[in-house]
Amino acid sequence: MTQDTSQDSLAAALQTPDRRFVPQTAIVLGSVALIATAGVWLYQQQAMEQFKLEVSRQLAANKNNTAEFSQQLASSAKLQEQFSAKLALLDAKQAESLSQQQALNNMYEALTHNETHRALSEIEQILGFASQQLQLGGNVNGALLALANIDQKLAQLNRPELISLRQSITRDIDTLKALPYVDIIGISAKLDSLIKGLEDLPLAIDGHRHVTPVVKPSASSTALAHFSDEIWQQLKQLIQIRRMDKPEAMLLSPEQSFFLRENIKLRLLDARTSLLLKDEASYRGDIAAALRYLEQYFDKKAPQTATSIATLKQLAAQDLAIQLPELGTSLAAVRSARTIAERAKQ
Repeated sequence: MTQDTSQDSLAAALQTPDRRFVPQTAIVLGSVALIATAGVWLYQQQAMEQFKLEVSRQLAANKNNTAEFSQQLASSAKLQEQFSAKLALLDAKQAESLSQQQALNNMYEALTHNETHRALSEIEQILGFASQQLQLGGNVNGALLALANIDQKLAQLNRPELISLRQSITRDIDTLKALPYVDIIGISAKLDSLIKGLEDLPLAIDGHRHVTPVVKPSASSTALAHFSDEIWQQLKQLIQIRRMDKPEAMLLSPEQSFFLRENIKLRLLDARTSLLLKDEASYRGDIAAALRYLEQYFDKKAPQTATSIATLKQLAAQDLAIQLPELGTSLAAVRSARTIAERAKQ
């Protein structure tokens, strides 16, 4: 019974709250809330301090970066100034170099034009002389040598404006090389040889003057027989019968023989002059006259005369009718080039 009563009283006590317990709970809860608030505030303060510290670090880092960037910017600006100064110096040197190069080019052009002008004047004189020698003396080899020297000089100048002149020189060289060859010097040498050997040629009358052969007596002949043979030979020389196909050759006196030889010499000299002047008609007439004189008045059986006659016949067959060029195209080209050079110099 007692036990039941105590259990009832405990349940009643639990169901009925104690009024003194309520304020204590509130105080505890307020303290907890206050402590929590303080904790939160402390946490916030620590977080704020850390944030400030981090911001300060970031600001310091940014400040350092800004300083480094400013320093790098200043260094870059200094380098840029140095580079600008060097670039300006290089521009000045380049301008000076260009000016010097232009001055050198002008000097070179002036010197080249002067050299070209002098070379063209010399070439014109050489061409004029070669043309005169070619027309008057027929000296093809001399003209070829002059043109070859001119072509070599033009190759050394190596000027573009002289290409047409060099082409004209080359055409004239080809034209001269295509001409038939006439050995003027060889023909003149043969004529001189004939003139020099004319004095040794025997006349026709000299061929009939033969020496009477001496009869050698035999060992068995007597003195009387030897004497009679000599008398007979002397008698035979007193009267001689000869046949002359050209009796006028026998009528030449020593004085006439001298003038005959001199006349032949003059004919040969005239033939040489006609050869140099390219006068083929006069050349052939003089050679024919000299040949006629040799055949008519000189001993054709003599070796010297036969050789001279053969040489004259060979010279008479020589063809001299060769149309030589005048080198007019090259002369016109060099004069045109000289005019252009003078205009460029002005």
